Order: sequence, then structure tokens, then C-alpha cells
Amino acid sequence: MTIPDPPAPDASFALLASPANFACEVLQALIQKACVPELIVLPEYPPAASEGDGLPNLVSGAEPVRLLQLAQNIEIAYAPAARQAECAILIEGRGLEYLLVACWPYLIEPRLIESASRAALNLHPSLLPKYRGPNPLQQQLAAEDPRFGTTLHRLDQRFDHGDIIAQAALPDFQMPPTRTVLEQYCARLGAELFVDAIGCFGQWEPVAQTP
Repeated sequence: MTIPDPPAPDASFALLASPANFACEVLQALIQKACVPELIVLPEYPPAASEGDGLPNLVSGAEPVRLLQLAQNIEIAYAPAARQAECAILIEGRGLEYLLVACWPYLIEPRLIESASRAALNLHPSLLPKYRGPNPLQQQLAAEDPRFGTTLHRLDQRFDHGDIIAQAALPDFQMPPTRTVLEQYCARLGAELFVDAIGCFGQWEPVAQTP
């Protein structure tokens, strides 16, 4: 018999995510845990929006098809790098407690980090401080380092550098895993770390990362 997950903590948050596979897996894992963001923020406007809605000079990426399919009943907002202040006002207006970031392509300004009433956090698919940067799993696979895991840490003004809130390693794999498999496992683990963390907010013991 499958034992269901315990109820998710009652906390409000926005998920800042690119359409990358790891971010999609994070969203899917959160939904499966009934820990659903009130708002999903994308870093770029979709192509249709940049072609005639009066929003000039916006860079369009690949349409985030899978992410939008997963987010069918969730409000979507957009925050290109130049419009982070507008996103911060939106977050504050919603009174959201947390920001959770997955695969965000640019540094987040302090104004946006501080818009959440409790914490702005990032999920990174490695055991930080090892393998910082945009492609940690690719780096680790190339290094043939078998110890994979996920880190939940505070945002600061350096990529993948803020204080660690929670971190956990994946079990050892009997055969070398693919990147896609690792993204799925790391995302599921990351969702667990986030749900557990917001359930014990007042008991956090952040650990500073080494340089």
C-alpha cells in the first residue's frame, strides 16, 4: 500500500522558473505534493506577446510549452531583467511569503529578493559549493563524480552562493545515470527540501557557503 505524503504546509509562494527541464520537474513535483505556487514568473515574454502588444525590445526564447501545460490553473507573470522592480511590486501586492527559484538565467536584484515576506530561495541540482553555475549536472557527469544531490539556499547577489538552508544527496546509482534522469531525481528531492523547509521556517540554521 502506498502511503500518501503528509499535507503540504500552508504557505504562499511564487516560483521563478525558466522552461528548462529541471524547472519543469520541480513544478511537477511540487504539484504532486499539493504545494502549488500562487504565481509562476517566467524570465522572458513568449514570442506571441513580443510581437504586437506594445512591449518593445523584449527578448523572446523558446515557448515554454511544458511549463505552461503544468501551470494551467496558476497565474503567470513575466519578469525580464529590466522589469524586476515591477515583479517585486506584484509579489508584495500578493503578500507572498516565499520566492522559489529554479533555473533562472540572470541575477535577481535585491528589490525582488526582498519582496517575499519570509525568504527568497533557490533550488540547485548539486551539493553546493561544488558545481555552481548554469550546468551543474553536465559538469558533474563530465567529472565522473558519483555523489549527486540538491541544495536549497538563500538568494544573494552572487550565483549559487547564498547560505544553505537544506541539502541532501541522492542514493548511489548502480549504473551511470543520464542527465534527464538526474534532473528528475534532483527536482523531486528539491521539492521535498522546500516543503520541509517552509514547514519549519522558524527553526532554520543557515550554513554559509565556502568561497
